[in-house]
Amino acid sequence: MKKIILSLLFSMIFIFQSNFIFAEDIDVTKLTPQEIVLLEKKANKGNAEAQIILGLLYVNQGEYNLAEKYWKMASEQGDTDAQYNLGLLYANQGEYDLAEKYWKLSSKQGNADAQYNLGILYKNQGKYDLVEKYWKLSSKQGNVEAQYNLALLYDNQGKYDLAEKYYKLASEQGKMEGQYNLGVLYNSQGKYDLAEKYYKLASEQGDVEAQYNLGVLYDDQGKYDLAEKYYKLAGEQGITEAQYNLALLYANQGKYDLTEKYLKIASEQGDADAQRSLGFFYYDQGKYNLAKKYLKNSASNGDETAKEVLNLIKQKGY
Repeated sequence: MKKIILSLLFSMIFIFQSNFIFAEDIDVTKLTPQEIVLLEKKANKGNAEAQIILGLLYVNQGEYNLAEKYWKMASEQGDTDAQYNLGLLYANQGEYDLAEKYWKLSSKQGNADAQYNLGILYKNQGKYDLVEKYWKLSSKQGNVEAQYNLALLYDNQGKYDLAEKYYKLASEQGKMEGQYNLGVLYNSQGKYDLAEKYYKLASEQGDVEAQYNLGVLYDDQGKYDLAEKYYKLAGEQGITEAQYNLALLYANQGKYDLTEKYLKIASEQGDADAQRSLGFFYYDQGKYNLAKKYLKNSASNGDETAKEVLNLIKQKGY
């Protein structure tokens, strides 16, 4: 029996967006001692840009108290980057109440990363109404991780129209997992043309589950050349279901050398169905010792047909 579509969704990503930010592109590791002194003078006179740069410098050096000092100075002037960075600094230290405080300040000024991280923070606390609120805000500004996680949230809640909406948004920005999950969603709804479209997009980015599912889709449609193509792509990356289905495809075409090849590959990875099928394959060819080798595992797992064939082999003196 052919192995079916892989329909397990990608897991939700519950990791804070973790890069400290600053509007200007600057490499703090290349600052000279003279430049640092100048920045400190500016920071102490209230220059928010200098305060943020010094915070980045001291975080990079592991001087977190000094980073906190300068970002607080900039935050008190309403600088959204400083507020975001403070939130991340506190989150990394496990001080989530303070992280929440500063991300909220940054979020009110429209910082999409702060909004996204607030969603993660509230997800970890089980506050799903707030998760939805902040991921929506971040999503509206084009944050692809917010769009993808919001889609997963709705998918898990059975709100498939909303899941589709946000998977599409993420997919349009090239989010491979969003493309794959959209393919799964359409496949489950019988919208096979759309399932094919999004599996292909994910497959082109190297998504192995999408490649396998395309193989199954084309196999079911009788497009065996395409099924072979995508089973091979997935099989070469170690998907045993693809290797097994490829063996069945070749068996139906009478290509028994290739049937044996792919059953062996899948068997060597521990695929029980492939081992069972390979045992029967060798029995039909009269290769009883090889048949015994592959049927023993199936028989030990309670497969009655495998037990019967092993008894027949025993009666033949093997």
